[in-house]
Amino acid sequence: MKKKNVMNTKTIAMMGVLIALQIAASRLLAINLSPSLRLSISDSFILLAGIWFGPIGGALVGGLADLVGCLIKGDAYLPILGAAPILVGFLAGCLSPVFKKSRNILVYGGMIGGISAVTSVLYRSWAFSVVFGAPFASYVGPRALQAVFLVTLNTIVVYTLYRSPVTVLVQEQA
Repeated sequence: MKKKNVMNTKTIAMMGVLIALQIAASRLLAINLSPSLRLSISDSFILLAGIWFGPIGGALVGGLADLVGCLIKGDAYLPILGAAPILVGFLAGCLSPVFKKSRNILVYGGMIGGISAVTSVLYRSWAFSVVFGAPFASYVGPRALQAVFLVTLNTIVVYTLYRSPVTVLVQEQA
């Protein structure tokens, strides 16, 4: 039996498209409320990368999108903050079998909400408290409110795109 090559040209190209979409969503289409709060659907593309390409593919898209996005915008790249999108992609990849089996948008919302609770509310709050020197608790409340809104948006985007013909194109062999 021939071993399936996961990182073929088509996969790498699709990952590049997701990186570009994530950068556009996070750097160009985002609404910055404060240095630590941004309204954006950018996690949607990292979540899709994890679902389509597994934990490694999701982590790669998350990490590279954050790094390239910082370089393009001229922001300093902080690895402590860059770990969050890597974790988003990795966790989505670990949960990809559940995403793939479910046709229920509430299941998607629950999984995306769980990923957001770990990565955005807890991890990013901690990372911002380290970077800016403010108490952890001062970030958790606002980030939790932000997460409620963004989980809803990201769930709609991910569910719609995953259940669309785009997934068939992604999953076809190159």
